[in-house]
Amino acid sequence: MQKNKAFSLIELLVLIAVIGVVAFFSLPAINDWIKDREVKKETNSLIAYLKDIKSEVDSGKFAMAWVHITPNPQTWVMSQGEWAQQMKVPAPARTAQNRLSSYNNKSILNHHKMCPGSAPGYNNEGTQKYTQYSTPYKWDGKVNWSPNTNVCISKNALILPTSGEPIRGIPGRSWIMICSKSNTTNSGNKRCHYNMSTKTDYRYVIKVNPSLTFDLYKYNSNSDKWIKK
Repeated sequence: MQKNKAFSLIELLVLIAVIGVVAFFSLPAINDWIKDREVKKETNSLIAYLKDIKSEVDSGKFAMAWVHITPNPQTWVMSQGEWAQQMKVPAPARTAQNRLSSYNNKSILNHHKMCPGSAPGYNNEGTQKYTQYSTPYKWDGKVNWSPNTNVCISKNALILPTSGEPIRGIPGRSWIMICSKSNTTNSGNKRCHYNMSTKTDYRYVIKVNPSLTFDLYKYNSNSDKWIKK
């Protein structure tokens, strides 16, 4: 005679209880993983965007890109023809607002070789001519960041990128910090910021090197250290 192998009511209740206990202790870890993954995904997305722009610059599609990271990011690009005017010595007078003698007959861009604070501003006055790029970076809405910043991407990294801010535990200066909205804000004590003194998880930092390579760091609250990824 075949024995009945079905679960008894007590066995089912025990199984449900075990599943509930496992879920109770696993849920925080799963939530932590989801929050961290959201920030990591956004950070990697921004790095990928910068690398795509760099690839287009290296291929000669345009000479330089000015990437502005704000709540509504913008990207402006400079043509090869305009770049040639900016790098000419002596440069056209307009490239230095008729003050070429003070820049050794170089454009502002060529003289300082530093990323301009406002490509649209220079574009409006005609000192440096840019065209707005059709596909700026887009946030997914799940993160906070600091600061609003920009970086220039030029062939052979001739124009130095934005210097950034110092963060304890990361060598040199860092370009941008990206945090989870779940435990940070845009203002106040919980602001996602370089000077944040609390051990706040789900934070990543992108560092832009002078050679236009990108380093990624993740904060570990258990060790209170930034770990290079």
